[in-house]
Amino acid sequence: MPKFEITTLKREELDILLEMIKEFAQYEEMEDSLQCSKEKLETSLFDNQFARAFLLKEDENIIGYMIYFYTFSSFLGNGGIYLEDIYIRKIFRKKGYGRAVFKFLGQICKKENLKRLDWVCLNENILGINFYEGLKAQHLKQWRNYRLSGENLEKLCEL
Repeated sequence: MPKFEITTLKREELDILLEMIKEFAQYEEMEDSLQCSKEKLETSLFDNQFARAFLLKEDENIIGYMIYFYTFSSFLGNGGIYLEDIYIRKIFRKKGYGRAVFKFLGQICKKENLKRLDWVCLNENILGINFYEGLKAQHLKQWRNYRLSGENLEKLCEL
């Protein structure tokens, strides 16, 4: 039986992380949105520590990655985790590794007294939706996602 493990990303593994981020963007048909570079990842993950990144491994094969960061709910008065990405290469899916990643995140939440684990899923990602609903995750239909970026974010500073 293959050995699955989740390891903390090291600086020398940034190239493989970027390769998989590109694969993920292609899988989600969002290559046009991809602006990430190795330098940006290094600054964001290691210098500024905006998020935590992990590699997913089967035996010695790197099969995916996961990135999360901390959040805070004023209503709960507690922190949480926001799962930015979970990506498992196609030939390694449906082996229980996604469930293992969520168990890992759940254990972090328990250990650190975090009260929520949040993420988003594209409407077209039926495989993901079915998986998340199988975990008993709640689809928060009352919320809308908004974003300011690029030129509009720059204009915000001029208000």
